[in-house]
Amino acid sequence: MAPPQPQHGHPQTAPAEATQRARCPQGRPRVLTHPQDVMALVLRQIDAVNANKDELTIALKGLMDLTKQLAQAYAAQVQAIQGLQGRVKALEEKAE
Repeated sequence: MAPPQPQHGHPQTAPAEATQRARCPQGRPRVLTHPQDVMALVLRQIDAVNANKDELTIALKGLMDLTKQLAQAYAAQVQAIQGLQGRVKALEEKAE
């Protein structure tokens, strides 16, 4: 797997990896005191959130497209049913 591409001038890491780096071996959160470390961690978290937002946007667009297709299919079925009802009614009137 290729290493993550840098974004905002800093190497990007996965959120789980960033969390592991931010914790001491005892499992407690490590205190970040250097501004560069804080900035890098915040930018990684922002990038992770943005990636999730992008995935959600793509999923929502797919759902919207599917909903449009289903609505069109439903409308076509309603028209077909109405047409058949009209034909049945016409045949019943002829038979009378």
